Amino acid sequence: MTQILGWRVFLDKLPTKDNLLKRGVQLQHCLCDLCNAHEETTNHLFFSCRVTQIVWNMCDRWLGLCTMHHIKARINFQHFHLFDFNSIQNLAWRGMWLAIIGEIWNHRNSVIFKQRKVDPIEIFSQAQMTAWVWMKHKIPAAMFSYSDWCLSPIHV
Repeated sequence: MTQILGWRVFLDKLPTKDNLLKRGVQLQHCLCDLCNAHEETTNHLFFSCRVTQIVWNMCDRWLGLCTMHHIKARINFQHFHLFDFNSIQNLAWRGMWLAIIGEIWNHRNSVIFKQRKVDPIEIFSQAQMTAWVWMKHKIPAAMFSYSDWCLSPIHV
C-alpha cells in the first residue's frame, strides 16, 4: 500500500487540495492543514511544508546525516541511495522514505477528518515503526529489535 502511495506522489495523483480544485471540487480553503501557510500541493505537503521539513530533519539527525532534501518527489527519493550504505541499509533507507510519505499522508488525513493536532514527532515515530515492520517482513535475515532499530538504524 505504501509503495502505491509513493508512486502516486511521483505522479502527483493524490487528492491534495490543488488536485481537487483542478477536478472542480469545492473546498473551504486550499491551505495546507499542517502549516496553514501555503497552498496544499503534493510537493508542498511532502517536502516544503515547515511541519514535514521537521520530520525529514528528524530522520536526518536519527541517521547522523546532514543532507538537503529536494522539493520534487523523484529527485528527493533518488537522494535516498547513499553510497556509504550497503544494499540492505539502502533498502531500509528507501523503506523509511516510503514510511515517512505514508505517515505524512495519514497524519494530514487525521488532522482534516478527525481534528487531530499536528504533531511532527508522531509522524516520525509512526514512520520508524512502519519502516521497521516493513523491513522485518522484507528482509528475513534482519535479526534486530525495534529498540535496536531506533537506537542505531545505520548498523542494521
